[in-house]
Amino acid sequence: MRYFEKITPLMLLSLLYLNCDEKIIIEDKDIEISTNENWELVWSDDFDQNNIDDQKWTKLRWRPGWVNNEDQAYTNRDTNIFTRDGKLVIRALIEPGYVDTDYTGSEYNADFTSGRLNTSGKHSWVYGKFEIRAKLPNGKGSWPAIWMLGDNISTDGWPHCGEIDIMEHVGYEEGNIHGSIHTTDYNHMNGTQKSGNIEISTVADSFHLYSLEWDSTYLRFSVDNQPYFFIYNDSNGDQDKWPFNLNHYLILNLAIGGDWGGVQGINQNAFPMEMEVDYVRVYKKTDVGRSLTVKFQVDMRNQIVSGTGVWLSGGNLSNGSPGGIQMYPISESTIWERTLILPKNSDFSYKFRNGLFPDSWSGGWEIINGECGFGEFSNRNISTSSQDTVLSIVCFGECDLCE
Repeated sequence: MRYFEKITPLMLLSLLYLNCDEKIIIEDKDIEISTNENWELVWSDDFDQNNIDDQKWTKLRWRPGWVNNEDQAYTNRDTNIFTRDGKLVIRALIEPGYVDTDYTGSEYNADFTSGRLNTSGKHSWVYGKFEIRAKLPNGKGSWPAIWMLGDNISTDGWPHCGEIDIMEHVGYEEGNIHGSIHTTDYNHMNGTQKSGNIEISTVADSFHLYSLEWDSTYLRFSVDNQPYFFIYNDSNGDQDKWPFNLNHYLILNLAIGGDWGGVQGINQNAFPMEMEVDYVRVYKKTDVGRSLTVKFQVDMRNQIVSGTGVWLSGGNLSNGSPGGIQMYPISESTIWERTLILPKNSDFSYKFRNGLFPDSWSGGWEIINGECGFGEFSNRNISTSSQDTVLSIVCFGECDLCE
């Protein structure tokens, strides 16, 4: 959601900056949800009780403007957060002149009210698969989100604690779903966040499955089981780049207006706005579902190698930025290699790139022909299986070994 969960004076963040989004368009379809031997269910809420389960969730009570210059107040009233027909409903209302008190006991006035709840202090997780089936509101000014923050936010603050936005949507761009991360080095305050997006035409008309697969080496975002954004952990243990080795808790909310949601104003005729959640499910990976290793190899004998080396970049294997994933030279050889830990039975596209270009998508790319290049950008493709793999050595810019 790109803002603080921690109670701190530094709450007002600037406008979102999207950095090199990966974009995929899919059509609406019915998704059959089932578990398999790769995942074990460890936590869930199907919202089939008459009330919100306070052993799982906490309702927030915040005044307007507390974060992101949002216009709504968050209340714990059953007019803003409740269950209906086996679903969680977060309802935003237009209530000019509404008066209440926030969690500190301070009185406020608000023209809009809504709901926000989280699992902080009750449940948090490190790694796993998170599935949330939801239907989103429509109307300009709406800003629903499904996201996570690190447990250490109260001690280390944002963005050092890490933030994972499983789903964000703003009403003035209906159908454009965003997935993002924020860390000390990669966040929208610096214009460096890593984000991807996907177009779904029926976000406000039907339920869709928003999911995150989170392992020690990657984050993979999906909608309706269609992966659309992948981030690889290339941090070398730097917490400023990858704080996602610590527990995070889950947040569900519907904001109104604010720095992003209110860019084109608020449609007051669209109220009440509702975000409905059918269920939330959290899984842990089984031994059978473990990730596998894939070794990439490229021969640079016909190239003058850049001083910054050779990189895996482009396609959907990139780490969410133009730079890509660093490769390493084999001693007394012209071959460069890199072994990645990737999810099994998955498809990835990529290219080799001669040099690091962290701020540009231009320069250094290999040019390959149709024999081994696929798609608009003539990328290389790999489909992982269930076994560790060593890919054949290829020549930079060619499909086979160097001559």
